[in-house]
Amino acid sequence: MYEKRDLIGKLFFGAAILILLYMFISPLTNTFINVDEYWTYSLVNLPFMQGMIVAVHDVHPPLYYMILYLLTPLGLQNLYVLKVASIIPYILIMVVSATKIREDYGWLTAGLFVFCLGVMSDFFIEFLTIIYYNEVITKWDKKSWILLTLFTLLSAYTQYFFAITCGLIYLLILYEILTKHKDKLKQFAKSVLALIILYAPWMVVLVHQVQTQASEPREGFELANAIHYITSFAIKSQNFEFEMIIFKLVALAFLILILFLIYKNKDRSPAVGLFLMYGTIAIGIISLMSSFSNTMRMRYLVPVFGIFWLSASIVIGKIKDNKILMVALILIIILTGASIAITQDDIDSRLKFNEKKDTFLNSINNNDSVIVYNTDYGYKILHDDLNNTSKQYTLSGQYFYSGDVEYSDNFTKILKENPNKKVYLVNWKLKESNKQFEKKYNLTKVYDADHYNFNLVKN
Repeated sequence: MYEKRDLIGKLFFGAAILILLYMFISPLTNTFINVDEYWTYSLVNLPFMQGMIVAVHDVHPPLYYMILYLLTPLGLQNLYVLKVASIIPYILIMVVSATKIREDYGWLTAGLFVFCLGVMSDFFIEFLTIIYYNEVITKWDKKSWILLTLFTLLSAYTQYFFAITCGLIYLLILYEILTKHKDKLKQFAKSVLALIILYAPWMVVLVHQVQTQASEPREGFELANAIHYITSFAIKSQNFEFEMIIFKLVALAFLILILFLIYKNKDRSPAVGLFLMYGTIAIGIISLMSSFSNTMRMRYLVPVFGIFWLSASIVIGKIKDNKILMVALILIIILTGASIAITQDDIDSRLKFNEKKDTFLNSINNNDSVIVYNTDYGYKILHDDLNNTSKQYTLSGQYFYSGDVEYSDNFTKILKENPNKKVYLVNWKLKESNKQFEKKYNLTKVYDADHYNFNLVKN
C-alpha cells in the first residue's frame, strides 16, 4: 500500500471532486434555509451601507457579507447563488491541496485532506493560515511572512473564533524566534504591526459588539459538551445515543492513533496542528462565555477541523507500515460513513421542518392575517414568506426595514387598527421580553418553530 500511496491519494482527491459537484447540486434538490441563512439573506438584500450597519450591531466580522455583496450582479434574490457562494473556499482549498500540499507532502496527504474536509462534520474558510505558519518557521522568507499576515487578517475579518487560532500561531512563532532565531524578531514585529494597523478600525466595532452583548444572559457550559468537542473533527452530533457513542469511540481511536504516530515519529508540524485545534477550543470556551451571550456552538469549530485534518493527513501520508496504514484508512472510511449518515439525517430533519413551517406560513399568508414581530430578528427571517398578508408590523426599531413592514411600539394600537383581522404575534425565544405580552394579552400558540413561535391574539 505504501508504494501505491499516490494512487490512493488521487482516488481520495477524485472522490473530493465528486463531493464538490454534489455541493452544487444539493441546493437544487434539497432547498432548506435555516434561521442564520435567512438573517444573512435579509442583510445582503439591504443597501450596502445599511447592511454593514446591521453587521456592526450584530456579533460577526464583515468579510463574508462583503463577499456576498460582490455577487450582487448575479442576483442576491437567488438563494441558490448565496448557497453556492460558501463553496468557493472549498474550491480554493482543493487548488492549494493539488499544488502546495501535494508538492510538500505528496498525493496521499493532499487527497485525504480535501476528502476529509468535504465529508467530516463540515467545511469552511481560510485553512491556509496553518500552512504558512509551517512555511515561516522553515523558510523565514518574505513571501511566507506576507501570506501568513494576509491570511491571518482575512481570518480575523471572517470569524472571531479563528482569530484565536491565529493568535496561538503567532505565539508559537514568537517562541520559535526567542529560542532559536532571535534575528527574525524584526520580521515578526513587522507582521504583528501590520495586523494591528489593518485590524484597528474593526477593533472599535468588536469592543462595541462585546459591550452590547454584556447584558445578555449567559448560557452555562456542560462537561458533556467537552466530550463532544474532542471527537467533533469527524462526528458533529452532540447526543449520547448508542450509535453515536460507537462512532465517537471510533473517532477517539483515530485520534489516539494520530497522537501515537506523532509521538513515535517526533513529527512537529502535525503536533502543532492538534495543539492549535484543542487550544482554540479551550480558549474559545472561556472567551465566549465571558464576552458574548452564547457559549460554544459546534459550527464555530469548523475552521479548526481543517487544521486537524491537514495534520492527520500529513501523519498518514508518512506511514510506511502497510498494516498501520490500512488501520488508519479503515478508520477514516468508517468515520466517513458515519458522517455522511449523520449529515443525511440532518438534511431529512431540516426538510421535514421546512415542510411543516411552509405549510403553516402558507395557511396564514393571506389578506386576513396581520403579522407582528416582537424582535427585528423575527422580521428578518420571516417577512419574505409572509408577503401576501394584510400588514406586517415590528415592535423593534433597531433595524433597517423594507417597505413591507411598519414600525410601531404600541401593540394595543396595532390591535385596534386591525379589528377584523387575525393578528399573529411572532415571539422570539426571549422569555423575559415575552412575559409582557403573555400577561397582558390573550395569546394562543398556533405554531412553534423552536427559535420562534406564532401566537394568535384573541381580542
